[in-house]
Amino acid sequence: MEAENNYQPIIEALLFASEKPLSAGQIQAILKDITFEQIEQAIDSLNERYRSGGHSFAIKKVAKGFRMYTLPDFAPWIKALYSHSRRERLSPQALEVLSIIAYKQPIVKTEIDRLRGVNSEGPLCTLLDRKLITIVGRKPSPGRPLLYGTTPEFLAHFGLNDLNDLPQMEELEMLLKSKEPPSFAEEMLEGVMEKKPEEAGEKASEEQKAEKKITVKLPPESPPQVSPEDEAE
Repeated sequence: MEAENNYQPIIEALLFASEKPLSAGQIQAILKDITFEQIEQAIDSLNERYRSGGHSFAIKKVAKGFRMYTLPDFAPWIKALYSHSRRERLSPQALEVLSIIAYKQPIVKTEIDRLRGVNSEGPLCTLLDRKLITIVGRKPSPGRPLLYGTTPEFLAHFGLNDLNDLPQMEELEMLLKSKEPPSFAEEMLEGVMEKKPEEAGEKASEEQKAEKKITVKLPPESPPQVSPEDEAE
């Protein structure tokens, strides 16, 4: 217990100073004589101390590492602090593409375009530039098209430890209907769920009937645009 208590302020200082999540391996490389179990115990003890002391932050496991986060209860004041700062946000089109990749990876551009019904070149470039997605290989088909997948930066950005933390397709509708506040992942992927083609007017083709389409619902004040905005992004 004494050794664990000695480790706590060091680990706390490392996490406070780091701009990215620190893995247990990175912490061990610095402290050298600490075990993975002792790291977990020290972090659990720190979080317990934060809770009992009424602190506004906690250590969370994200992207296979550990990072300090302010608690959701303090979000209104954090937003007010940065209300006059220009924050680079992802466009609705980029979020739509990112949602598709998160659930369907590895996936090629033509499949993304087919699901969206519009060229996705612009949003893909934006996501690659932001390091939220990366090229994970090539599909063994004619032309060997590039396959896209998410990155550790994607996990860190949305506060996820791994892809298993993404809400399941079947859970999304229930999560969105519940009164509980959504997580970062749920906010990003709001409305991304399986949707059957509507049967009205013209008769849908057999391929359309079998197809499961992914869409992203946007806030009322910002309806989805599939016009030249995609191309110009």
